[in-house]
Amino acid sequence: MKKIKSISAYLTTLTFATTLCLSPVLACQEEAMLVFDASGSMSMARDGLPKIDIARQAAADVLPDLTHSRPTGLITYGGERGQGCRGVSIKLPPMAGSGDLIVGELASLQPSGSTPLTEAVWLAALTLKNTGKPSTIVLVTDGKENCGYNACDFGQQMALGAKNIKVHVIGFYLHATAETNVACLANKTGGTYTSVNGLEELKEALKKTLACPRIS
Repeated sequence: MKKIKSISAYLTTLTFATTLCLSPVLACQEEAMLVFDASGSMSMARDGLPKIDIARQAAADVLPDLTHSRPTGLITYGGERGQGCRGVSIKLPPMAGSGDLIVGELASLQPSGSTPLTEAVWLAALTLKNTGKPSTIVLVTDGKENCGYNACDFGQQMALGAKNIKVHVIGFYLHATAETNVACLANKTGGTYTSVNGLEELKEALKKTLACPRIS
C-alpha cells in the first residue's frame, strides 16, 4: 500500500534534533495534537447519550483551560458522510488558547466512517515534526484500527524515528478485546493507555495527558 510505504519512509528519515536540544524542556513548552474519533460507532448511545456528545462535553469542560498554557491542535477521522477510511483531516495546527476553536470543530462533526487511527496519528506526527522539541499526541478512540494498518507496529516505527513524540491513547468505551493494539501504540512511544467509561473519566484522562505540571 503506497501510503504505508510513505509512512515508513518518513519515519526512517525523521529526526527532531533531540541531541542538539540538551537543555531541559518544560512540559508547557511542548506542543500537542488531539486526535479525535468521529467514526460511525461514536453515534452509539452510552449512559443515555451518543458517545460523541459525551466526548464533546468533556472537551468543552476542560480544553479551554488546558490549551491556555499548552499549544494544542486537532486532527479528526470520520465525521463526514461517505468517507470510510479516507476521513482523516487536520482541523487546527497547534496553538495556544485553541480550546474554544477545538470545541467548535467537534460540534460540526457527524459520526460516520471507519477508524483510520494509525493514519491520523501519523498526520499528527507530521504536524509536530518541525518543533524541534518533545511533543505529545493524545488519541481519543472508541474503536481499533480497521483501515489496513497495525497501530502497534506503527508505534515501534515511531519509537525508532520520532523519539521525542509520545502518544497517549484514551480508550473511550473501548471493548477490552480492542485495547491491546492501541495500548501497544502508546507503550512503544513512551506514552500511556487509559480506559475510560463516562464523562468524568474522560475529563480526567484529558487533564492527565494535556495538563502542564506545576513547577515549584
